[in-house]
Amino acid sequence: MTDLLTDPQLTWFLARATGYISLVLITLSLVLGIGSSTRMSTSGWPRFVTQALHRNISLLVLVLLAIHIGAVILDDFVTITIIDSFVPFVGSYRPIWLGLGVLSSDLLIAVAVTSELRHRIGYDTWRAIHWTSYLCWPLAIMHSLGTGTDTRKGWAVWLVVACVALVLLALAWRIVEGWPRRAALRAGAIV
Repeated sequence: MTDLLTDPQLTWFLARATGYISLVLITLSLVLGIGSSTRMSTSGWPRFVTQALHRNISLLVLVLLAIHIGAVILDDFVTITIIDSFVPFVGSYRPIWLGLGVLSSDLLIAVAVTSELRHRIGYDTWRAIHWTSYLCWPLAIMHSLGTGTDTRKGWAVWLVVACVALVLLALAWRIVEGWPRRAALRAGAIV
């Protein structure tokens, strides 16, 4: 254990691990959000469980994202500053791919903050900002594909493929569930 704590690559390993775990959790959060919006529930799985999991996983993503960003800033392999971590597309290291990740994290922070302020900013404002989570997730996917050292390894590619498949299945279910009984509502969900 002490060897790990003194390993100069600790920040590199921490950045990689928290990045991929965050990607999986943001995928689960999005899927649970989709399930919650369609009022997904059964007698053994009430809707409030889906909502609570969605909220708690989203908060865990924020914690892991903070660790990911901190580890990337502390790592000496490449120079990424605090400014690079919060202002999209200004960094010198893979600026497009890093910028997509920064934009994703900025949107995620906006969604989380407005969710906490929902009762003060009103439902319509909260909902408009919350819809950006549909943009946040693909930006995170693109960031994971373009940044880092594991992007071309089989396990990383399959992890991203699994995340994409899970979200596509959830979106398809959202659109199809209740059709044609809720055709107008489902059409509104697409727009």
